[in-house]
Amino acid sequence: MTKKWILIAAFIAALFFILPIGGRPLMAPDESRYAEIAREMIASGDWVSPTLNGVRYFEKPPMGYWLWAVSMKLFGQNAFALRLPGMLATLGSALLVFLLALRCLDRRTALFATAVYLTFPLVFVLGSVAILDPILTFFLTATTAFFFLALEENCSRKKKWGLLFASGVMCGCAFLTKGFLAFAVPAVCIAPYLLWEKRWKDLLTLPWLPLLGVIAVSAPWAIAVHQAQPDYWRYFVFVEHFQRFFGQEKAQHSEPFFYFIPVLLLGMLQWVVMIPDIVLGLRKSIFSGKLLKYSFCCFLMPFLFFSLSSGKLATYILPCFAPLAILIAAGLSERFFIERKSMLSFKITAILFSTVLLAGVVGLSINQITGWPVKLYSGGELIKYVMIVLAAVLWAVFMLAALRRNIQPERKIALYIFGFLYVIVCSHFIFPDIVAERKAPSEYLATVPIPENATLITFRRPFQDVCWTYRRSDVYMFLSQGEIKYGLAYPDAKHRFIPGIEELQKLIQSEKSKGREVYFVTRTDLLTEDFKDSFPPFAWKLSSGNGADDCYSVIKF
Repeated sequence: MTKKWILIAAFIAALFFILPIGGRPLMAPDESRYAEIAREMIASGDWVSPTLNGVRYFEKPPMGYWLWAVSMKLFGQNAFALRLPGMLATLGSALLVFLLALRCLDRRTALFATAVYLTFPLVFVLGSVAILDPILTFFLTATTAFFFLALEENCSRKKKWGLLFASGVMCGCAFLTKGFLAFAVPAVCIAPYLLWEKRWKDLLTLPWLPLLGVIAVSAPWAIAVHQAQPDYWRYFVFVEHFQRFFGQEKAQHSEPFFYFIPVLLLGMLQWVVMIPDIVLGLRKSIFSGKLLKYSFCCFLMPFLFFSLSSGKLATYILPCFAPLAILIAAGLSERFFIERKSMLSFKITAILFSTVLLAGVVGLSINQITGWPVKLYSGGELIKYVMIVLAAVLWAVFMLAALRRNIQPERKIALYIFGFLYVIVCSHFIFPDIVAERKAPSEYLATVPIPENATLITFRRPFQDVCWTYRRSDVYMFLSQGEIKYGLAYPDAKHRFIPGIEELQKLIQSEKSKGREVYFVTRTDLLTEDFKDSFPPFAWKLSSGNGADDCYSVIKF
């Protein structure tokens, strides 16, 4: 690529994908949890043993926390800094898609595949959220990409060894992001491909250099955490992996085998109607093109692997979307650009989506005028309403423009994709306040000042936001230990758990006798009939959302 196109690509990435990511508040509990873990790493200086609310938190290795902490040190402790690593990882995965397709297919298909990947709803939504999956996806995509490049016959021995080692380094980084899943996913991708290609010997000879790369990257921290926290590996291996995957205990997020099928269809929503053309375009080339074979294995086998897990979340199949983008671009390029077949499926898609968007604009306008059933945007949020209407209308206009007969298929697809970019930008700024009151408690908590030396108590989910908002890692947990149950079981942390009303009353009396103010943060629905007569008397209560049950309250005893 020339410098001109590199600059254009960098400008588009910055304008549409990077700059807007700080435009909405942190979502509870995931974003506030990871923000707080990274903040505590910075505050404590301990980059080996992750903690949450000051207690041991061994659910994940530290790579994601390291990246978030470094970003915070560079850009401050804010939403933009927290989401930047995930978005850069998403753009990095898109770059790998482009480079692979450019190497094995052609520039047009490579650009097409990159655009498809970045406009997958699941990809751009998760890429703009501070969770581990986009980071893991980048490292897994890099692992499989470097391994594939090492398999090319025209690759020199020195370069081949370097690519295999780099594949292992990326796999090691994936391990440091989310554990042993980093080994399973590349294995279920690569092994079937080698068998398909009848390269039996490579199954035994190729993994050793990648293994060396894995050890080089992960061993220093693996040894350090064992020395600092001897129980880490027992908990991480047996509880977080075996029991969760095989369901030896009651599985978290238990779902049926077919759970990921609707997730996949929603995640590739703009291209679902075009699946028949994608399949027809791939029916011959997928058996002759090595990259398409490899992409098929990298898409299908992890999808089946995650479907076998006893616990499922929609985010798990994110690594399937990079190879899927290559398959979609190759199939549609063959069908629309080379064979010049009818673009009926594209026309149906454009008409369907533009109709739904315009109907949505009408529905939202009626909602804003009548307030039925619940008004989405208040009077002070007019700009958000305007933005969402403009985004929907612009994308509909671009799609309708793509239906004109006198333009080439390539330009039709370009219009279809380009119109979606404004939707991506607007998605960061149209977050309704009525939703923020329920899903982003840190926004409300920031308006309630609490003295630094005050004693803080919380109940379940808000504790991550309480820690993050007030920059505290000593918050007491009332009634439920939540996700820090393991950390609270240690002798040095047991006192932080308050199992009942009687213990709560004793703590309040003890802290007030020391001259400390005591604050309690909770979902408002806790203060209902269950605690009407037994809850300790308090001086005042402030609530978000006009005191609605699913919002939050701050109480001073």
